[in-house]
Amino acid sequence: MKKIYLILSVFAIVFTACETDFDVNATWEEVTVVYGLLDAGDGKELQQIKISKAFLGEMDALQMAQYADSINFDEGELAVKVIRIKNNGNTDTITLNEVPTLRNEGVFNDSIMVYTFKHENDFLKTNDALYELLIENNITGNKVSSITHIISNFDFDPVFRNTNSPFQFGFYNNNEYSPSTITWEDSGDNGKIYQLDLVIHYSEANIGGGNLVDKQLVFSQDLVSDNETKLSIEGESFFNFLRVNLEQDNTKERRFTGIDLVMTVGSEDLETYIDVNKPITGIVQERPQFTNVNNGIGLFSSRFTKVRGSFPLTSSSLDFLKSVDGLDRNFQ
Repeated sequence: MKKIYLILSVFAIVFTACETDFDVNATWEEVTVVYGLLDAGDGKELQQIKISKAFLGEMDALQMAQYADSINFDEGELAVKVIRIKNNGNTDTITLNEVPTLRNEGVFNDSIMVYTFKHENDFLKTNDALYELLIENNITGNKVSSITHIISNFDFDPVFRNTNSPFQFGFYNNNEYSPSTITWEDSGDNGKIYQLDLVIHYSEANIGGGNLVDKQLVFSQDLVSDNETKLSIEGESFFNFLRVNLEQDNTKERRFTGIDLVMTVGSEDLETYIDVNKPITGIVQERPQFTNVNNGIGLFSSRFTKVRGSFPLTSSSLDFLKSVDGLDRNFQ
């Protein structure tokens, strides 16, 4: 399964840059690395942009990556702004907040610097505007910039919006697996790639006592291009996903709650970035570089997240979910 979220690590770019882009004997040069995706979608009030730096030195790159000051600018060193530029030439500027953040992954130091602002007063919902990222180093005076359009207005087709007669997922019918199809022909967006996630909600408790605890699983579908307006999800794949991700435990009981549809729509620049950073499978190991950041490297672009839910299963699908001869995972 091509499980490629529209959120990719900036540090992959940093590591590639350290390996291939720089002569270790060259004069030191400030190289700013940016990764940010503006998102005007559902539940995305907080916007985050990762800004770090590439590094050179005489030590092994993996060793140097363990030091926070190898990959991070100092606190207060950068001034970061996002400017909305409307068609009539008017501009609005937001100054981003600097937020030291801890992560727990990869070969790099756990400390990273994230620059944030809140999407308020429809700042990101101006379809015909451009959005410019400006980064200035307060010490060296070095300036970095990038410009993007906003992805906006995506929605699923009307059948998924009608709360009085909600769509039902039918993954099992007439004693066999069956597909469910999600459509977005009326989406009205300007996106290039689409990532659909099914967020499966259920509750779980110990048999004989204990409160039900709400849980969820995310069943991610393959990326599709803007040429597609529908996605068929096979029933066998759906139930196999549950079999793999739910332990067969006779001490627990589970109750199905519903399924949310979460579509993330990506821009053309994001599509290019993902394509360039796919795993190399051929004999030639040269990886092309892609960046849309001026005087730096990385990606500044946009995506749009749409959430619709919670959708039930059809009665026959729910019966199969509960059956010992069906899924057999103690759903009640």
